[in-house]
Amino acid sequence: MNESMLPVRPAQPGDAIALAPRLRLADRMEIRARSGHAPLQALQQGIADSHPACAVLSPSGDVVAVFGVVPHPQFEQAGIVWLLGADELVAKRGAFLRSAEYWIARLHRRYLVLGNFIDARNTVHLRWLQWLGFRTTRRIEQMGVERRPFIEFQRRRAPAVEAQMKPHCGA
Repeated sequence: MNESMLPVRPAQPGDAIALAPRLRLADRMEIRARSGHAPLQALQQGIADSHPACAVLSPSGDVVAVFGVVPHPQFEQAGIVWLLGADELVAKRGAFLRSAEYWIARLHRRYLVLGNFIDARNTVHLRWLQWLGFRTTRRIEQMGVERRPFIEFQRRRAPAVEAQMKPHCGA
């Protein structure tokens, strides 16, 4: 990982407590629309269920995002990828995108396919996903407890990405 990227380490339970009150409005709205859960509960559940779960740090060491991959319950080589972040992450978008490229490649070591559903209103994350090579596969007009539009996205591992590098966050 180069020095222009944001530091990433394995997520810890305290990261959910630190990040929950600072989540981006769009992330809070997506959590509420999909599950009805509070941000803290969604972060704790995500960290607990993910293999790996990672925390993204600001240069000062504050947690600005948590991401992970929940193994798909039916498809061994598929993972349900997610990321929740603070507004500070958007302010560091250049470093975040470089970091995200690196981590997506590492996550693909374990998972052939990465995907999930995103609230159609979460336009910042939709642009990030497209920039990272994810494609949208379908739109569901009424999903989650609020019956809002969600967009399914996914990305398949490129054949050349059979990486030789060892990941740093358990990926």
